[in-house]
Amino acid sequence: MTNIPSLKYAFKKMLIPLIKNKTPLIDLRAPIEFSSGTVPTSINLPILFDEERSIVGKTYNDQGQQAAKDTGYNLVSGKLKEQRVAAWKEFLDDNPNSKLYCARGGERSKIAQNWLKEVGINIERVDGGFKALRNTCMDILETASNDQKEWIIIAGKTGSAKTKIINKFKNGIDLESLANHRGSAFGGYDTPQPTPINFENNLAFKYLDVLSNYIFFEDESRTIGRLVIPENFYHKMSLSNFVLIEEPIEKRIENIYNEYVVRNLKKKNTVELSIYLRKKLAKISNRLGGVKYSQVDKLIQNAFENSDEENHYKWIEILLISYYDKMYEYQLEQKKDRCIHIGSWLEIFEYLSNYKS
Repeated sequence: MTNIPSLKYAFKKMLIPLIKNKTPLIDLRAPIEFSSGTVPTSINLPILFDEERSIVGKTYNDQGQQAAKDTGYNLVSGKLKEQRVAAWKEFLDDNPNSKLYCARGGERSKIAQNWLKEVGINIERVDGGFKALRNTCMDILETASNDQKEWIIIAGKTGSAKTKIINKFKNGIDLESLANHRGSAFGGYDTPQPTPINFENNLAFKYLDVLSNYIFFEDESRTIGRLVIPENFYHKMSLSNFVLIEEPIEKRIENIYNEYVVRNLKKKNTVELSIYLRKKLAKISNRLGGVKYSQVDKLIQNAFENSDEENHYKWIEILLISYYDKMYEYQLEQKKDRCIHIGSWLEIFEYLSNYKS
């Protein structure tokens, strides 16, 4: 009987250097498999595309493994086989240290390996395939929640430019960037968030990339948009010490105006952005209250219709005081005993720059 823990350890021992070295990988799985989750150093160059995979899978269910293999060879032969091999070769010419994998390191990767040998190319495959890569990523995150590295959380009210500090440090991990979401009711982007698998795998790769014994994270709720930070990982965040940015409300309003209005107007016209922000506002109308909601909604509409910066500042201020700050002050009260430093943005940046140096 196979010893599962020993097998898992063997895969991890083999795959950790591959992840640390950011080894380029050819993902041979069908596009539908790739789109549900992959690893950040991979490129999708399928041996079977979705329809072909479906046909092979049906044959396997109806007639067994050998019939499925025969069907696959018939589907991908001649010119089509040459095209698939040529695509792999082109990638390998630019990335000669690459490896390849399929779902579990089975038939598809073995066949691709043999086809490449036929044209004089030897390439290693990832034992265990994507399943082993995925398990290793999850193990990295689980290990991270119990390792000896010190995590420092950067806290501060909305508009304090916490993310800006995170991105100033090589040992800072920007969870919002990995999640493609700014974490607030207004924080979505036009581009979709990654799949949960990709979010977790990218976080694992990023964590392994940090060499310092101190890691900085922004203060987050467990959900960032529709994505969820892994439970034990978030648990360590929730127990870690934090530093608190205290910026005047005028500066926070200016930061939000530049981030959510000025920056977005480079991508949307005034009408589109007005509609977009008012839709986001409607989602928190119950928590904001009817009177405040109507007031802010009208100010947003007037601000865009009249290109009125003052009205933009007014609606942002109301949201901060009446909604975001109240929530944050309550959360802060629950963890104030873990605060190790308070200061302005610049003071916090300087404190972290010299932290235990």
